[in-house]
Amino acid sequence: MQTMTWNDLPVWALLADRDILRAATPERRLTDVLTDVSAVITTVTAFDLTPAFAVYLADSQHDRDRLFHQNAADELSLPLDICPDEGLPPGASSRSKAAIYPLTLHHPSGGRMGTVLFFGRTGKRMSQEKLAILRMLSEEIGTIIAHRNGCTGTLLDMVELSTDEIYVFDPQSLQITRANATASVRTGYSAQALSAMTPAELKAGVSEADYRARLVPLMLGRAQKISFDTIQRRRNGTVYPVKVHVWRIKGQESDLFAEVAIATADQRKAFGLLEQVFDAIPGGIGVFDNRSRLLMANRRLYDLMNIPPELFPPGSAFEDILRYNACRGEWGDGDHEAMVRERVEQAELGLPYSFERERTSGKVLAVRSEPLSNGGYVLSYTDITVRKRAEKDLIRNRDELEKTVRQRTAEIAAQAAALEEALQQEKNINAMQRQFVAMTSHEFRTPLAIIDGAAQRLLRKKGGIDAAFLGEKTQQIRSAVARMVELMESFLSAGRMETGKAELSLVDCALHKLVEQAIKRQKLSSPHHRFETDIDALPPMIRCDALGISQVITNLLSNAIKYAPRAPDILIRGWEEEGFVFLSVRDEGVGIDAEDIDKLFQPYFRARTSTGIAGTGIGLSLVKQIVTLHDGDIFVESQRGKGTTFTLVLPVKGPARASETEAAAETHAA
Repeated sequence: MQTMTWNDLPVWALLADRDILRAATPERRLTDVLTDVSAVITTVTAFDLTPAFAVYLADSQHDRDRLFHQNAADELSLPLDICPDEGLPPGASSRSKAAIYPLTLHHPSGGRMGTVLFFGRTGKRMSQEKLAILRMLSEEIGTIIAHRNGCTGTLLDMVELSTDEIYVFDPQSLQITRANATASVRTGYSAQALSAMTPAELKAGVSEADYRARLVPLMLGRAQKISFDTIQRRRNGTVYPVKVHVWRIKGQESDLFAEVAIATADQRKAFGLLEQVFDAIPGGIGVFDNRSRLLMANRRLYDLMNIPPELFPPGSAFEDILRYNACRGEWGDGDHEAMVRERVEQAELGLPYSFERERTSGKVLAVRSEPLSNGGYVLSYTDITVRKRAEKDLIRNRDELEKTVRQRTAEIAAQAAALEEALQQEKNINAMQRQFVAMTSHEFRTPLAIIDGAAQRLLRKKGGIDAAFLGEKTQQIRSAVARMVELMESFLSAGRMETGKAELSLVDCALHKLVEQAIKRQKLSSPHHRFETDIDALPPMIRCDALGISQVITNLLSNAIKYAPRAPDILIRGWEEEGFVFLSVRDEGVGIDAEDIDKLFQPYFRARTSTGIAGTGIGLSLVKQIVTLHDGDIFVESQRGKGTTFTLVLPVKGPARASETEAAAETHAA
């Protein structure tokens, strides 16, 4: 199967890709985008997919793909990670034996990014063409994740990367507002079911009052984190031990609490999951207290601000960081101290603010400050250079997509017109075929009548038959039989051509002998015609299908006789030019109208000058097909009432494709 490109996609696939691009707006959360994108793909009727959908991202440290996002997978048992080299994930199963489609995700740079799973409604797999379209649409998922995690990823998006259970809940009602995919997989509850529960309901032997009592230090601000060991309970009633950490998260409108439940057997870096997630955020994050002192910062903050971590560790003053950049010329000319004071005062106002800043290197940064309840603030730097470029690309892709849709719509209209034309042509062919059947019946009746008449004459003569009379009637019978054989050979050859079963049997043969043999046969049926030949310039041998070319020559000579009944002279010339052999047959018969010449080689077509002359309309069509198989050609020169010349052109060395095949076979044998 040839590689599929965007230009090969049907209109419904292009429309689906348009909807995917519309869903991938940068201001939305990544999980919401992936949910909508999966809905676009799984609702395409041609794919026949269930709403279930899962994304696994590559973990290079463990050579496995870890669960990143799932959608509508309540009836599935999804593993937390899969091995990409093992094909289908061993833990993915459903209640029915439906088809599973694991497709590889690629980063826009070309590297492998992970795996996406789709699930069919039945066990019947989709065609290779539809699977190729599904694979192309799925690559948009990799592009969306790469762009989002590369520039605009949020903390909530990064939560989905964790293989530990994470629950974000309201501190007053304790109701869970968000849970990651790992939480659904480990507890057995769907995301919708978890949103109606509290963290206390998931714990064996812990009441809501007990859980609230544990949160008191966080509520009063006496601790940044609390930890305790407990037993987590699954939906099916089974339990497992976990280490629970709870943090208080400052929000824009109100604070939220986040619980991380780490299965004791899976603890890897229990010294602080939040610190790991904080450091993994693709944007730069710095937390400052009410005196503008740095409390903590991730590595990305130092990279984006282009400052050395060893000069500004936690405890450093925000104004010192600003002064360092100002003195390096990051803010251009002006009073550096005034610039520093202005920015520090703005941060300490306790009001949120944001702006975009383009550095001298061309990198574009989005700077945002969010106040904390204790008087401090969180400062974030995000490299939005890629996003800005992606937005431009998205607009361009949208315009190109709309253009493509218009083009494909025009193509469909053209195809509809072509189909209408083809239907009309088919009607014309059916009419010609009916005419062909009538002509064929007449063609067979004529030689049969001749045979029957000659036989009756012989019967009436009985014993008194002289040699001349017997020879005459025998010749009539032989000519009639030869005509019937010629008709049957034409029908059989035409049938093989139409079904595509015709094959050339190439041999080295003498073309002048084929001409002489054809002339000899024609003289038997039409002794009064005279054949003049000029074929000495023909090459000794050519590479061709002897039987097929003999049939071509016979047909041309037979037509010259049939359409020149009162002009007995027929001229056959042959010569060679630049690796091609030319053979012309000229008669002085009824000729052909100019407007009929272009249709002459169509099946069942008969020129207007052939009215009243026996024929089926398949001979010249068969000639054209045989000549084409030889990589040759045939030309017609004619004028009504002044005769016709057919010129046959064939390559001396035979068809090019057959020559290449024979050369390859000889090389292989050697």
